[in-house]
Amino acid sequence: MRRLTHSRSGVAGEMNEQFKQLPAIDISGIKRAGYIGPEGTWTHQATLDLFGDQVELVPFSDGLFEAYENGCVDVACAPATTSLVGTTPYLDQILSLRSPKIIAEYPKVLSYSLIASKDASFSTITKVMGHPVALQEVAAWLDENMPNVERESRMGTTSFVAEQKAPSIAAFGPALGAKLYNLQILRTGIEEGLHNVTRWWVLGRNTPASTGFDRTTLHIRASEQILNYILNMFSKEDLVVLNIYERPTCERLDTHQYVIDVAGHVSTHPALAALATIDGIRILGSYPRLY
Repeated sequence: MRRLTHSRSGVAGEMNEQFKQLPAIDISGIKRAGYIGPEGTWTHQATLDLFGDQVELVPFSDGLFEAYENGCVDVACAPATTSLVGTTPYLDQILSLRSPKIIAEYPKVLSYSLIASKDASFSTITKVMGHPVALQEVAAWLDENMPNVERESRMGTTSFVAEQKAPSIAAFGPALGAKLYNLQILRTGIEEGLHNVTRWWVLGRNTPASTGFDRTTLHIRASEQILNYILNMFSKEDLVVLNIYERPTCERLDTHQYVIDVAGHVSTHPALAALATIDGIRILGSYPRLY
């Protein structure tokens, strides 16, 4: 069994000891790791952090989760939650999969760079672009430093800046994007402090063994009454709830779906295993907990 385990380096990693450690992932059966592309995005950076050059990294502008379900990639890496915004658009896509299995989490403190063409300067920028989540996370910085520039939400912003070669546009992203596309960094260290953390999920095939410090993620489609029953059961079984996210079902007003993180591993908590037998409840994964 080959496991990839190492520590994160760089400014963002050094900012917070709590988020320095990368998850230990068994890569013995992993040949292709898919991620939300294109190259130069934060998810590309996260996938590089996790797998380096040990496996083939495959970017997807769309179709990542279909490729995961069909076995075209062995694992899929996607951002699920962010401390500033809440859930990402990809969480709902993961919930719609037939049988997703989370094998690792990767929380990372984000520090954005403002990236532009080589002939641009800070004063020539009239439009900035970013992923919808990124623009929300840098909104306060923009309000203070670039209040009059146009803001455009789009995917693949750094690659778009490279294609356009216009000195009037810039993109928010990791420094990796500037290196890959031969662009310059106009500003760096753009962040909302140590609490600007995005958590990626790695979807795989096999549940990792318990480490003694684990997290189990549940997907529950139920009414408020059933949710209350489940939460009371957690209390009786001394199961600690770490996070609860509510997502719409787009069906009825009185029916909801919830993503609940609980401390512990399904193999060591019989109550968690029993939940999987209840209609409307499924275990998305039990995996090493990093915070």
